[in-house]
Amino acid sequence: MKRSIIALAGILIAAQGSGAEEPAAAVKAAEKAVSVFVCPQPAQPGAAAAEGAEDCPWAGAARLLAEKADRKEELAPVLAAYAPGLPEQFRADLSNTAALALWGESINYDELAKGTIVHPGILDFLSGRLGLAKPRGKIAHAGMEHTYGYLFSLLPTRFGFKRARWVRPDIEEGLGLQRGSAGPAPAEGTLLANLTCLAGGIALKDDASASALLEKAKPFCAPSLRNYSSARRLRLTEEAALPGGRKVALRTDFVPFLKKAGGNSHLLVYSVYDSAIRRAYLVTAFPVGEGFVSNAVSPSGLGGDKPVQTRYNAHVEGLTGAGNFKGKRSVTEWGR
Repeated sequence: MKRSIIALAGILIAAQGSGAEEPAAAVKAAEKAVSVFVCPQPAQPGAAAAEGAEDCPWAGAARLLAEKADRKEELAPVLAAYAPGLPEQFRADLSNTAALALWGESINYDELAKGTIVHPGILDFLSGRLGLAKPRGKIAHAGMEHTYGYLFSLLPTRFGFKRARWVRPDIEEGLGLQRGSAGPAPAEGTLLANLTCLAGGIALKDDASASALLEKAKPFCAPSLRNYSSARRLRLTEEAALPGGRKVALRTDFVPFLKKAGGNSHLLVYSVYDSAIRRAYLVTAFPVGEGFVSNAVSPSGLGGDKPVQTRYNAHVEGLTGAGNFKGKRSVTEWGR
């Protein structure tokens, strides 16, 4: 029944967006939309992940958005039909310039899955709605891509779909947060703003300049997340010296969950300090398990003269893909 309703809505949207005057043309467009807009869609043979109920309506909307983007058609009607709360969030984020400034850049390509994460046309659309510059090829605003962009990712990975971190309650249950506050339809705040306050409260509180921006962003966040902080955390810091005296520190914070959720035990927050702008900024956040944490902070990888490279699709100009850098890798622990 759910698939029938979704397919019917797809027919109406496709017919409306086709601009066709002849019924036959509208029907033809609608027939194509039916195959695109089924959600969940059966997995392809050998696919790394299969869609489930939690992936809807996002995956179905993503297919229609991608097809409309390829046709150079308007994408807004799809959101109006399937995610009517997102445009309102976009409008709030558009005014939240401090939060947008607290994010770096990411690469719209997954090296492990060997594929584009989000259809470029969707990222162009989202960038416009948030008042951001369009992506430069595969390089996009990390906050935009890792929140709203990931909702519309169709790339199956061995860890599941990228949207899982937002449509599953693992982060909220693990950290004891209000249900839905770190999801795509929060009762207060926006997905991007709430993640900024959550991740920023963990990774940016030791940086005065970043903290000042975070204070300006807080009024846009859910009240329960505005002053989020964790007494316990583990940080892996990877330091690299770049040409011209520039210094970059890649910081991976691991915050332990109060209880395991979805097989995960920690929230990972990845941030970067760059001496070129004299402050830190966020890149991504997602839940991980104990084994992931143990491997990341293994003593064998710590010390001086160790390989330093960006991770988790982060892009740092002058470091990512710019050569083999070595530096110091160390671990700091708080609240043990």
